[in-house]
Amino acid sequence: MFQLQPTCEYPYECEAWIRIFQRFDVNHDGYIPTHELKRFVRDSAKSLGLQSTEAKELLDNVDVNRDHLVDFAEFCLLMSKAKRMRLRRVMFRAAQMVVPKGIRTKPFSYLQQYNCFPPPLFMLFISIIEVAFYIYYVLEMEVGLDLSKPSTTGVTLMKSPLIFNPEKLEEVWRFLTYMLVHVDFFHLAFNVLTQLILGIALELVHKLWRVSAVYIAGVLAGSLLVSVVDPSAYLAGASGGVYALLAAHISELLVNWSEMEFAAIRALILIILIGSDLGVSIYQRYFEVEATTISYTAHIGGFLAGVLMGIIVLRNFRKKPWEKVLWWISTTAVIFLTATLIVLNIGPRVL
Repeated sequence: MFQLQPTCEYPYECEAWIRIFQRFDVNHDGYIPTHELKRFVRDSAKSLGLQSTEAKELLDNVDVNRDHLVDFAEFCLLMSKAKRMRLRRVMFRAAQMVVPKGIRTKPFSYLQQYNCFPPPLFMLFISIIEVAFYIYYVLEMEVGLDLSKPSTTGVTLMKSPLIFNPEKLEEVWRFLTYMLVHVDFFHLAFNVLTQLILGIALELVHKLWRVSAVYIAGVLAGSLLVSVVDPSAYLAGASGGVYALLAAHISELLVNWSEMEFAAIRALILIILIGSDLGVSIYQRYFEVEATTISYTAHIGGFLAGVLMGIIVLRNFRKKPWEKVLWWISTTAVIFLTATLIVLNIGPRVL
């Protein structure tokens, strides 16, 4: 006889599903008549938070062995499918942050098939590394995690092999690795929270490689620009990458203003976030009693990179004739600006 094994992932999950199963198993024989279970799901779809199409999808092939009875293993398959539907609903909510109403059919159709393998791990992975390095450098100073002293890591960071050091430009990895270290807790918290909230939503819609390309481009653009226009400045933090993500979202928001939900509120929140972070960076750079030598110029470089790379690599779900021209302009601009910044970096040392 064809048998299935229960598919619950955790013991507590199995216990909860057993209790629900027993509630339907009125004869206590280990089976629920298929027609009774289907009738309950259909009648209770609205109260369960399911649309009629979701209820139908949930009930498809519920009776795997076609004996008109649902045993506990088959019931577990039903519950596992319901879990995936809840996950999908969360992904749809996240996608609504970055996709205009008028063009949601195609990306939402993509998400309908999305099973979270691979999951949107890039932003989570980068954020964990950044937090780990911050903790390491705070402990390196032997002061503990004292958040009331936001600049305790500053002196140690200047000696870090990861920070962008204007006196060690030959160590080319620093043009990228500076994103992993942060000067203070505010700096870290703003970057990590922003890239998690916005970056994961973008990853769900646009896939990992596209979002990581925008993020890394912002980091590199920040360090290349700083080394040219603020050549005495050190550079730390992921602000270049974060501002690239913000720029990609802002450009989408402006182009699709009438179709974006709560566009004005989103714009206001983004302006407040960017204004507060940039304001703190400028103040620390020029007006503090002990002014930091950490540059804010990376924010500008990252923002420009985000606009251009967003046009080039992010998924375009509603193509217009003029957008192909814009794609070529953006691609040409990225190549030209990157080459110019590299030449301006290398030129003085060669000559």
